[in-house]
Amino acid sequence: MKRLFSLLSATLITLATATAQADDHAAPATIVGFVYNFNVSNPAGVVEALTEYWNSPTGKKNPATAILRQHVSNGDDPSTHSIAVVYSSPAQIDEANALNNGSEDGLKFFAKMTASATLVSEAMFFSTGVTSGNPAIVPAPGRYTINTGIAVSDADAYVGAWQEYISALDGSSSATNLFVLNGMGEQKSTHAVTVSANSMADLCSQEPSGQEAYAKLVSAVKDIRTVESRSIYVDLAVFSN
Repeated sequence: MKRLFSLLSATLITLATATAQADDHAAPATIVGFVYNFNVSNPAGVVEALTEYWNSPTGKKNPATAILRQHVSNGDDPSTHSIAVVYSSPAQIDEANALNNGSEDGLKFFAKMTASATLVSEAMFFSTGVTSGNPAIVPAPGRYTINTGIAVSDADAYVGAWQEYISALDGSSSATNLFVLNGMGEQKSTHAVTVSANSMADLCSQEPSGQEAYAKLVSAVKDIRTVESRSIYVDLAVFSN
């Protein structure tokens, strides 16, 4: 069992309620999964639930990768933490569901989670395969991400504008990804774009060419894109087999 685990605070995980975010643990074009956003009352209890499950016989067979995050900034979003559960194919979702269905390990996990956190929202995500930047910037403790949930009326036009934007960036210290969202309920976001880096300094770089490229992107998509939410979060732990 491979388990990267590092508590950067007394809490565990994060991702924005209205802006589901996926990760690049698998090949970008094949990523699919779910994000669960929580208001956590007992962070240690959530960490214990996740740790025990991934060390259980059922957890050791689970094909998913679970990424734990803590919110750094997310406006009026009531969730404090989140878990992104990432698969390399829809078939792996079926495999994991079959493993967990009725299993004692799964029931223990859900009971401990329920006692420690309240579910705020959930969503499904699919990678578009449109990525850029340093491939070494992957889910790991200490990785920061700006996650922007957007409602797009012309997906093809937006993808073209986004690709032009990321081609102008210095990709040595950051990585980007574009995701399609599903199962969002009343939330309006259709896509999420992420920019990740291994430090806050790299994430918030004020490099002039990047600022110019962003201004050009905003102008190009002003009639086809609405920003629904923005958040910043930090990875605390990654669990996988």
